[in-house]
Amino acid sequence: MSTEASSSQAQPQVPASTEPTTATPTVNLERKARKEAQKALKAQQAAEKKAASAAAAQRQASSSTSVKKEKSNPRKPQSSDEQLSRALAYILRHGADKEGLSIRSDGYIKLNDVLERPRVRSVNMAEAEGGKRRPGLEDVQSIVESNDKKRFELTEEAPGEWWVRAVQGHSLKSVVELEHVPLTLDNLHLLKAAAQDSDKDALASEVDAKLAGLQIHDVVEVIHGTYAPAWESILASGGLKPMTRNHIHLAKGKFGEQGVISGMRKSANRLIYIDITRAIKDGIEFVLSSNGVVLTPGHKQSGVLGVKYFTRVEDQRGQLVWSPAQESAGSS
Repeated sequence: MSTEASSSQAQPQVPASTEPTTATPTVNLERKARKEAQKALKAQQAAEKKAASAAAAQRQASSSTSVKKEKSNPRKPQSSDEQLSRALAYILRHGADKEGLSIRSDGYIKLNDVLERPRVRSVNMAEAEGGKRRPGLEDVQSIVESNDKKRFELTEEAPGEWWVRAVQGHSLKSVVELEHVPLTLDNLHLLKAAAQDSDKDALASEVDAKLAGLQIHDVVEVIHGTYAPAWESILASGGLKPMTRNHIHLAKGKFGEQGVISGMRKSANRLIYIDITRAIKDGIEFVLSSNGVVLTPGHKQSGVLGVKYFTRVEDQRGQLVWSPAQESAGSS
């Protein structure tokens, strides 16, 4: 074979490509992105851990402060009368069914049955004298007569047969026939008359209030007392609700005003003023209990007494905390 033929059959060498591939840079970018994501995740976890530690330290400090306060200013032991009053309030308002007691639709329970319940029997009415005595009729009569909020009522339906009930505050759905006065636009003067000078003739007071008071004031207000954290929840939820009770409780005025004995806790630091006139016009029902508490189940369908009926909110010193104008300005 000739050299020429041999050389003609040889295949030319193709040079290797020198163009860069895209695979390597893509892999590097993905690795870099993963590292940055892991770094960000670690930073977030570290920040959350730091925040949790700070919160735990704050809770511990708060708990320590609370314990110190309790040690330096321990709660005063409850008197026998206070213990009995609390036991009666629980059974008559909430616990009759759990205690196995028969309660009428008007809220009355046989007193003898109540006195036999362990929660009541365990109260020592002679503790202050160093003795021991279970509560009896005379003790309950004393509680009924001396209670500043007039929470309870006693009645003797037959010789020696006494019945007792709570005036309001029930969570028991079977209690539906309490002697409450329905409030309407025509009798809102009852809220005003009760707050006037008790030395005046009651009928004259009602006439004065009806002829003058409601003509002067377009708005009749009642008050719901609560606390700062609860107020924020009320505002966020759109209004007041009965919660575990049958009604929302309202007062005719502030504590200390003539005729105002009940309707909210004395320690309340947020006072929500409510336009009861507007609410009644919108079909919301209100009643007045025998101890002067204004009660409402809220709107028939939602069970809420809406924020739109709130005229203002004050703290315990009378300083304005909230008003519809502030709410409108904040949302605009």
